[in-house]
Amino acid sequence: MKFISRTLSGMVCAVCLGLAVPAMAAEKVNIGVVTGPTFAHTIAAQKFKEEIDKALPGKYDVIVHHSAALGSETQVLQQLQLGTVQMSVCTTGPIEAFVPEIKALEMPFLFSSYEASDKVLDGPIGQDLLKRFDKAGLVGMHFLDNGFRNVTNSKRPVNGPDDLKGMKIRTMESPTHLAIWRAIGANPTPMAWPITTQLQQGVLDGQENPISVIFAAKLNEAGQKYLSITRHVYSALVFVGSKAFMDKLPAADRKAFMDASKTASIVARRYVRDNEASQLAALKAAGMQVVENPDLAAFRAKTEPVYASLSGDTKKIVDEIRKTVK
Repeated sequence: MKFISRTLSGMVCAVCLGLAVPAMAAEKVNIGVVTGPTFAHTIAAQKFKEEIDKALPGKYDVIVHHSAALGSETQVLQQLQLGTVQMSVCTTGPIEAFVPEIKALEMPFLFSSYEASDKVLDGPIGQDLLKRFDKAGLVGMHFLDNGFRNVTNSKRPVNGPDDLKGMKIRTMESPTHLAIWRAIGANPTPMAWPITTQLQQGVLDGQENPISVIFAAKLNEAGQKYLSITRHVYSALVFVGSKAFMDKLPAADRKAFMDASKTASIVARRYVRDNEASQLAALKAAGMQVVENPDLAAFRAKTEPVYASLSGDTKKIVDEIRKTVK
């Protein structure tokens, strides 16, 4: 009792003397994204940080590492598995190497609108896909998007697949995207983002990305003179967590993280969709030549064989998506 009394007396004296007991340091949460500050990935990550700061003030120090500061998307996913990075906002293409079934979302011309993609990703199919991340040591938290992918190049206007024959087109590091562009007749070159230097130097003839990315990356200034609105693949993004990190969170904190990812995803979706028309107009005003009505029937016909490679769960998921959006 004397010991306890002396200890309490000491604490009282410390307070009286103005000495502060050190506060527990906030736990760091590193979010790795490959894009710059004006891209949907980074906007979503920043919004997530704001939401966590509000929900759990002072408990977590969320740090957004943008512009590939932590490596490519594949490298960041590997770090998530190890637990050395806690979160990412990642394109689905590279996730295919970790969660094979995710390639169901990468199929050409599968989605016709944002309403269709939302119906799938926010419904049972999307929730099932997110659960499949667990087996890879990851946590699928929420879907958002980049927009629909379109092709740009430095050579000529593209009205149909034949105009792309032999062109070196950068793709994501994804077997499915390689298959799509081989089917079209191009020379696909998988490469991690960013790719501005390779475009400027002529290592690549072209690339494919949503309007939001083409605009934010100023690809028209990197020699990409021609844009065709092919909308050949819906480009989903995912808030991905490290399972090692997420599993150790208190239940209330985990819920806060999941809620924050949902809020941030909705904000990023709105950003992409609300700005698409004005961004396209700005690209035109900057001198980019836009083919707004390419021969989509020809592109569909060329890429349809990609579906023949599907099997197992992935084929079942694609079939379910087609039933849902028809």
